[in-house]
Amino acid sequence: MKTQQLQNFVEVIDSGSINKAAKKLYMTQPNVSRSIHSLEEEMGQVLLIRTNRGIQLTPAGQSLYFYAKSILTQFQMLEKLKYMNPHDLFNKLTISVDSIFLRDDLILLFYDHIKSADTEIHMFETTCEEVIENVSSLKSELGITVLNNHQLSVFKKMCELKELEYEILDSGPLYVHLNENNPLAQKDQINANDLLENTYIHQPYDLFSNINLSISVDNVQLSTFTHTLTMSNYHAIIHFIKNTNAFLCGHKWQIKELAKTHIKSLLVENCDLEMNLIIIKRKQNTLSDSASIFLEIFKQYYSGV
Repeated sequence: MKTQQLQNFVEVIDSGSINKAAKKLYMTQPNVSRSIHSLEEEMGQVLLIRTNRGIQLTPAGQSLYFYAKSILTQFQMLEKLKYMNPHDLFNKLTISVDSIFLRDDLILLFYDHIKSADTEIHMFETTCEEVIENVSSLKSELGITVLNNHQLSVFKKMCELKELEYEILDSGPLYVHLNENNPLAQKDQINANDLLENTYIHQPYDLFSNINLSISVDNVQLSTFTHTLTMSNYHAIIHFIKNTNAFLCGHKWQIKELAKTHIKSLLVENCDLEMNLIIIKRKQNTLSDSASIFLEIFKQYYSGV
C-alpha cells in the first residue's frame, strides 16, 4: 500500500467521482481507476460501489477512508516539520505559584508568543515551601511567590541552601480581599479587629504560613480567629469569598483580577507588613525559551502595579 494510493482514494471520495478526482490529481481517469482497483485487491475487499448517482462507500471503504485521512494528515505534519526551526517543534512551561491569582489572559499571551507546534503547560498552585522544592528538584523551571518582610529571612536561607536565586520584582502593603456585598466592603480601609467575626481563608500551612501565626496586625494575631478555612484551590477560594463573609489576606498584584469577580480589596489600617512579589529559579541555569518568554510577559504586567 502506497501513500499515493491513499491520496487517490481519499480524493475520489471527497470529489464524489473518479472523473472529478482525476482532474484534481492531474491524472487520467483510467489511472485513478486502476489505483483504486489495486487498493481493493490489496485489501481483499470492495471499497467503492459505482452508481448512477456517484460513489458509495462500503463498510470497509468507510473504515479505510477514516484511517487514510488520519494517516495523510500525519504525513503533512511530517513534511512541515522538515522546514520548522527545532525550537518551534515543542515547548514546555512548568511553573509553581503561591499566594497569587494570575491574570486569566497571561497564558493566552504566552501561547500567542511561542508559535509552537506542540506545547505543554504545567501550572502548580501550592505553598511557598513546595514552590521552592519544585524549582530545586526541577519539577518547575520557575517559581512565583508572595512573602512578607517577616518571612524573607527564612526564605533567603532556604534559597541559599538549595542553590536557588530569586528576584524581588515589586513590594507593596497588605490588603484584605472580601465580598463586595460584605458590610465591611463599604470602608476605605479596614481594621484587623473588624474581621474577627469573619471566616479567615488560608492555604495549607507550611513553614512560611506558620511564621504568620505569630505576627500581630494592630494587636490582632492570625491565630486568634475562631473561624478559619484551609483551601488549596484558588478558584474554590474565590467562589467561597463571593458567597460568604470570608476574607483572604493578600496584596496589590491580584486586586484587578479579583475585582472582575466582585471581590473588593481594602488596605489594612496600622499595618507595617510589606508584601514582596518574588520570582525563583535555579542558580547558573539558563532558562528555556518558554520560561524566558513567560517571565518577560509576567514582568511586563506585574512590575510596578
